[in-house]
This record gives sequence, structure tokens and C-alpha cells, in this order.
Amino acid sequence: MLRDIARGSQYLAQGFSIIKSPDIRRYVVMPLLLNILLFGFVIWFGYQQLSPMVQWVMTSLPEWLAFLEWLIWLFITLMVTVIVFFTFTPIANIVAAPFNAIMAEKIEEKLTGEDINSGVGLLTIIKDSILSQLGKLGYIALWSLGLLLITAIPVINLISPLLWVLFGSWLLALEYMDYPMGNHDLSFKQQKQVLKTRRGLALGFGGSVMVLTSIPLINFIVMPLAVAGVTVMWVKEYRDPATRA
Repeated sequence: MLRDIARGSQYLAQGFSIIKSPDIRRYVVMPLLLNILLFGFVIWFGYQQLSPMVQWVMTSLPEWLAFLEWLIWLFITLMVTVIVFFTFTPIANIVAAPFNAIMAEKIEEKLTGEDINSGVGLLTIIKDSILSQLGKLGYIALWSLGLLLITAIPVINLISPLLWVLFGSWLLALEYMDYPMGNHDLSFKQQKQVLKTRRGLALGFGGSVMVLTSIPLINFIVMPLAVAGVTVMWVKEYRDPATRA
């Protein structure tokens, strides 16, 4: 398990070398721009809404407590990171889903030399990608509710941070693996079954994506990087059923 976790995390780095390839680079531009625009808007809108509130709080405090301002902003940043991770990231993936699916297709074709979706039109790819992303929202909501209940129970909630990290890692693996698997018409249920055969790989990859998602500025390029990395992992670790054992 630990070896698979380490191995899974390495695929994110391999994704970086893939997206630099001239024949893949053009498929990276659109999801990258969408990610920058969406993340940029959320950051700008959040600052516009929260800045007056923070200033109002600081004016009501004595001057010797001025140091609390950076603590307040730190707390807000942490809360926004959590909210963005569990709500905005899935929404951003819905918007960019068609472009990510095409990028995953082209990367797999580059790695295998095989035509992946020769008979599938662009509109079909767009429809299937968006429907798949929407379907995962119910799964996310259900498990998030369960974890919130655990977090609210005294004593048991001591393990809730670990559970949230594991869930977040698993969720991101599912989120991004959907692109190469969806190109092979695997349903969400089938995708979960495939990933369960090598849970360590999924958790290692998803955990690495989670870390980068929480880093300002770096999170702008996470989406195309993760799509490329997960496609490499799909081809090398999951595509052939014999390698899943």
C-alpha cells in the first residue's frame, strides 16, 4: 500500500513533462485558461466581500490587538481553501470537462499509439463529460454529510481530520480518473471498482493533487497537470486489467 501511495504521487510529476510536449500543449490551453479565470474570479470576489468585514472587525478592536488582522486573514484563507476544494473544484471540473476529456484522449493516443474515440463526436464527448461530473456531485454530498456528522461527535471527531484527507485524496483521484476512463465508456460505478483494485495509487495521486491545490498560484495549473498525470497512470497501471491485481 505504502509503495503504491508513493508511486501514485509520482504520476503528477510525470504529467508536467507530458503537457510540455508540442503536440499536447495546444489541448492544455483551454482548461488552463478556464481554471485561471474561475479561480481568479473566486479569489477576487471573496476578497471584495470579506475585506470590508475584516476592516470593520479591526476598527472595533483596541489598537494593541492589531496583530490579529493577519490571524483573521489566515483563518479566512484556510476556510476558503477547504470550501474551494470541496465545492469549487468539482464545479470547475464540470466547466472544463469536455476539454479535459479531449486532452486525456490525445495523451492516451500519444502514449499507446491507438485511436481512442474515433467514432465519437465532439457533442457526445461534451454531453457525457458534463453528465459524469454532475453524477459525482451526489456522491460527494453523501460522503461529505457523513464526515460532517463524524466531525460533530465528541472523541470520534479526533480522527475526522485524517478521514477528510483520505476522502479528499480519493475524491480527487475519482475526479480526474474520470477523464481517461470516461473515454472508454466506463460508468462511475465501474470507475470506483477499478480504482479500488489499487487504492494506494489512487490515494497517492489524489493526495498530491490536494497538496498542489492548496498552494496559491500553483493551483491555477493543477487541472491540466492532474489530467495529464492521471492519464499516464491510467495507461501504465489500470488500462490493462492484468496490471490491476
